[in-house]
Amino acid sequence: MFTQKKTDTSPTRQTFILYAAGDRVFASNVRQKLIDLGSLTQQNGRFSYELDGDHESGQGFESEDQALRDIAEKISFLYLDGQFTAVANARGPEGPDLAQAAQLEITLDELGEGEPAININV
Repeated sequence: MFTQKKTDTSPTRQTFILYAAGDRVFASNVRQKLIDLGSLTQQNGRFSYELDGDHESGQGFESEDQALRDIAEKISFLYLDGQFTAVANARGPEGPDLAQAAQLEITLDELGEGEPAININV
């Protein structure tokens, strides 16, 4: 499991957690809303993903953690914020079991355009 340490408390930065659970990618925000971002598949020992909102995709990852890192490098605050507005909360009795899920904490800058989503300090 990869985790980024929160080092910046700037008011223009927000922390999210990405999860790989089952065959889906999820994200949660500071309000504990959990949303489904897209699919995560495994074939021949390699992982691939496709996000529902913008159809961003990646393939050939050796682990769920690597897939999450790739997603984190590609998404922006505006994209993720829009998904939290548009997508229903996935928490609840029918929601995913995140206890054993791969996860990655990321911090995104609300003002950053075209910047990498994270600077991972593992």
